[in-house]
Amino acid sequence: MRQIILDTNFWLLPFEKGLDVFGQIERLSEDEPYTLVATSSVLAELEAMSNSKVKRKNVLAARGALRAIRNWRASGKVSVAQTDGPADGTIITLALQTGAWVATNDRALRMRLHGKRIKVLLLRDEHKIDFF
Repeated sequence: MRQIILDTNFWLLPFEKGLDVFGQIERLSEDEPYTLVATSSVLAELEAMSNSKVKRKNVLAARGALRAIRNWRASGKVSVAQTDGPADGTIITLALQTGAWVATNDRALRMRLHGKRIKVLLLRDEHKIDFF
């Protein structure tokens, strides 16, 4: 089963832009079974955002993402990978170990992943998810 690791910014997209991220990932997977993966490092970033004093819309998006991860985890659509260290490094390591795709809008992370020949999903034109 294909694993697709979502970076923090991808978990936020449905709540910041109202984008159907998961429907678009379904389209790109071409009926191949997959599971979405959140790393514990990404969860820690979302937790920190949800309790911060940043813009209210960012706090609400982080809280929505955490709620969605909990709900989808309970239904088996999302798994959580226990990781140590910064989110970007743990995402790369996990993707290399599992052959997972990674969904991110972080340019620096995208370039690092591309250099390691890891398939990357990104947001194009503010409304469409596609391969890098």
